Amino acid sequence: MNKQNVWILALLLTLALGAFLLVPRTEPEPFAAPASSYVIITVAGEEQARIPLSEPRTLAIRQESGAENILEITHEGVVMLSSTCENQLCVHMGQVTEENWEYRPNGAFIICLPNQVSAELVVVE
Repeated sequence: MNKQNVWILALLLTLALGAFLLVPRTEPEPFAAPASSYVIITVAGEEQARIPLSEPRTLAIRQESGAENILEITHEGVVMLSSTCENQLCVHMGQVTEENWEYRPNGAFIICLPNQVSAELVVVE
């Protein structure tokens, strides 16, 4: 290998190293956990809470009128455990889950019309 070839090879290696060092590198994005499905609680047409299924709890909704609804939010979905309404249709609607919301007569909703309380399951896929 003559001197000219060595200089050309050195120049090419320097350019390649410079290009490698100057090209911006992006850091991999940190792992983002998938968004959780959640329940929207509405009273008299106003949203009161958004509760992720990942945070199960029993929730009592008490109104000044004396109306009361008890909702249970689980990892699977939401169910109306009890209500002070006369007809109890909301209680008999059963649980709405990520698996059954598409097939239920009321879809993703549990509605207590007399007490103006609703629970909507929002499924995040």
